[in-house]
Formats: sequence, C-alpha cells, structure tokens
Amino acid sequence: MILNGIAISINTAERLYWFGRYVQRAETMLKELVNSYDYVIDRDFEDGQKLYAKLGVEIEYTNALDFLKQGVYGTYGGSIEQIISWARENAIETRHLLDERGFATLNKIYNQLVAGRNSAVSPSNLEEIIDNCSLILGIFSSELDRTRAYQLIRFGQQIERFDLILRLYGEIEMVTADIDVINTIARQLNRHYRPINVTTSDIGKFLVFLNGVVDRVIQKETCSSASLQSQR
Repeated sequence: MILNGIAISINTAERLYWFGRYVQRAETMLKELVNSYDYVIDRDFEDGQKLYAKLGVEIEYTNALDFLKQGVYGTYGGSIEQIISWARENAIETRHLLDERGFATLNKIYNQLVAGRNSAVSPSNLEEIIDNCSLILGIFSSELDRTRAYQLIRFGQQIERFDLILRLYGEIEMVTADIDVINTIARQLNRHYRPINVTTSDIGKFLVFLNGVVDRVIQKETCSSASLQSQR
C-alpha cells in the first residue's frame, strides 16, 4: 500500500487503522461516562453497570465519583487509561506519518492520565480529555490535505463509531444510512475493494460485517505490490 509515495507494511496500515479506532473509542466512552455519571448521582445508581454490561464488562463502584474512577482506571480490559495507552502505542509506531499536533495532544492526554492515577476523577477532568480527543479526530478528519495515512485513521474511526452505536444503542437504523461512508473510504484505500450492501437486521451479523471490512481493505497482496512498485 502506498502512502504519500511511501510503501508501508500491513502492520503499519493496521496500526493507523487501530489508532483511529482507539481514539474514537476513548472519546465515545468518555462521553458515555459523563452522561452515566449524572444518572448514578441521583437517578439510577446502577446506570453505570448497565452501560458497561452492554460491552460485556462487569464494573463495581461505591458512589458516582468512584464510578468515574473505575471507568478511567479500572482493572478490566478497556478502561480509558488502557484505551489511550493502546492508541499511543500505535501512534508511536506510525509517528512519521502523523500530524505533530495530533501526536502531541495524545501524549498530553496520556501523561494527564498517568499523573492522575492517585487522584479523584471529576467530570471536568473528563471534559478536558474529551475535547482533546475531539481535537485529534478533527485533525485527522480534515478534508484539507487528505493523505492515505489519515484515510486509514478515519476508516478506523468510522468503524469504531458504528460498532459502538450498535453495541450501546442496538439501533441498526442509526448506521445503515451512513454505511456508504465506510464503503467510500474503503474504495479510496483499496481500488480492488467491492462495496457490500448490508440488509440484515441482525446486530451480530452487522458487527461481523463492520469488523471484517478491514481484512478486505488491508490486504497482503496490495501492500506487497505497492512495495515492489516503489522499488522500480
């Protein structure tokens, strides 16, 4: 696969894709945490548990602030700290292809989370991180100077957004109208990609489709041929 005249490996393409997914996941889950926090305070103490149950995660907390703490630093797989750490690992490996502002902002979020491990978590803390995640996604979603690297990030972002909508809200209608967005980006990334119209009303099957698209876009043959072309 050629990005900005540079042939990249499947591993690099996948890291860019997962970078986009993890930043989108962090932003979405942070927003869900803040919204659920308001319910846990005085409306439905179990709202936080219901939220994470949709993702197959059991979460325990003693009060609303502890709920935020568990959401950000919990030992279960997929806490906000863990998600940002995963995003950062992928960013480090692809730094030469990333906008410096986006990389620096991600490091800022990571350092903020590390520094706050032993402190209470407040909604204002999370709002700041949400704004920074939005900034990162905005940088890589800009229509100006679109690069293939950014398209891979945006591709991951869109897949993750649709995935979470289905898992959290169970509404296929919320994403079917926009499935063309994924098909369009996939076609731009791989001219051999053939769009598929999804007509199923089964959320499980829809998730399988969404998470299988990447395997049809980032193909070994595509990356290998790109590498050969760059050597000519």
